[in-house]
Amino acid sequence: MGTFPFDLSAQLVLTVQEDHVLVVAEENYVIINFQDHLALERVLENLLPASSGKSSGGLVQSLEKSKELNQVILNLGLVVDIRVNNKTYIQFGVSSSPKISANAVLGKVGSWFKKS
Repeated sequence: MGTFPFDLSAQLVLTVQEDHVLVVAEENYVIINFQDHLALERVLENLLPASSGKSSGGLVQSLEKSKELNQVILNLGLVVDIRVNNKTYIQFGVSSSPKISANAVLGKVGSWFKKS
């Protein structure tokens, strides 16, 4: 595991269209908090290039990308905690693969019913 060359200390609110994203960092720990699961999805849609489809190949590719991202964060000695409504959804940098919580799975299912 690498060591992070400096300590972070920050609080900021990012606005992506109508969604506000809170980012808090202290030492090597970064929390990124979204208001709800739909906000997380909207922000990701705006930040990530659109995929050509929602096939299982896309899911496998996404999992591989998340493992690569986790390895980079782990090597830097950072921990990145992605939260929705203050509940951890996924953590990067805490083990050899990203840790996905039950909140993430339940939040995704719940967001299907909230879409109009």
